[in-house]
Amino acid sequence: MRKLFEKLKTKKPSKVGIQAVGLIPFSYIYKAITAFRLFLYSAGIVPSSSVEGIKVLSIGNITVGGTGKTPTAIMIAKTLLTAGRKVCVVSRGYGRESLEEVQVVSNGEGKILARYPQAADEALLVAGELRAVPVICSAKRVDGIKAGKEKFDCDTAILDDAFSHFSAKRDIDLLLLDASYPFGNGWMIPAGPLREPVEAIKRADAILLTRANLADGAKIEKTKNEIKKITADAKIFLLDILPCEIILPDGERSRAESFFNDVEKIILLSGIASPKQFELTVKNLGGKVKKHFAFPDHYSFSESDAEDIFKDAEAGTLFLTTQKDFVRIPAPQKVRFHQLTVNAIARDKEGFKSFLAESL
Repeated sequence: MRKLFEKLKTKKPSKVGIQAVGLIPFSYIYKAITAFRLFLYSAGIVPSSSVEGIKVLSIGNITVGGTGKTPTAIMIAKTLLTAGRKVCVVSRGYGRESLEEVQVVSNGEGKILARYPQAADEALLVAGELRAVPVICSAKRVDGIKAGKEKFDCDTAILDDAFSHFSAKRDIDLLLLDASYPFGNGWMIPAGPLREPVEAIKRADAILLTRANLADGAKIEKTKNEIKKITADAKIFLLDILPCEIILPDGERSRAESFFNDVEKIILLSGIASPKQFELTVKNLGGKVKKHFAFPDHYSFSESDAEDIFKDAEAGTLFLTTQKDFVRIPAPQKVRFHQLTVNAIARDKEGFKSFLAESL
């Protein structure tokens, strides 16, 4: 089924086969449920809540799979910190084992208070990169925002992956779309990757086209035109998701752009939504990838998984993974892996900064 859903990210059900076509009725059911849920919030039947004294910025997407939300959240947090705001990051904490209703993953003073699997992989990655920012996980986003205000006196909360979650009111809704495949195959779950109909982009205050560096200019212009047909006044920003550094097993860091010049054999390990982009990024850096062990998103690696990767590797092989995946690798095997870090960079940095300042 995983291969089927992978094909449906970009191909119409009719092009994939009878099994995919059989999913179409369920997509209509999912669409109806989604529309009814939105109606309940829009009509005020189910209320959205706010927390006094704190601005809320939501980051999210309308497709399943990776659009670079985590590096984008980190970039925005750094931008707001530079502007003098006191920021916290709030997420659901998908996959965490902790049963705490509100889990403080880091306190914004350089201390990480939880470890995987009690805390979620993405939350730990954000906490590691943003030492001056409290990171909070809560299934009820409003409770997480409230903790950011009451425990840490934050004036701005970044809601990670919250575009389709309406329980918390927000001051800015940022929608992330992959520049190459903004709407996937155009079908909603399960016959496609859409969480909401394409028209949902009208709710966004700005649309960020991510991984613009992996899309050609013609494709980007086509995507912009598709967006403008739906919402003519949309603010659109291009974001590049670029490789930055290689973190060595001893914790030292090296520039990614020249790191692979003398490396002959690379084996990749990933459990992310967009493994193809990870592999493409490594190859674009000149990396000679011999094999890629790609697991499902958020997969919790076992010691035997890692050992299976090591056992048939040739001498001199470099084992490479992503920062998010490194969190989930068992401690005994971490010492064998290098990590690739990535940064989200707005092409119009000043324009994006101005937009945030004017909107919050």
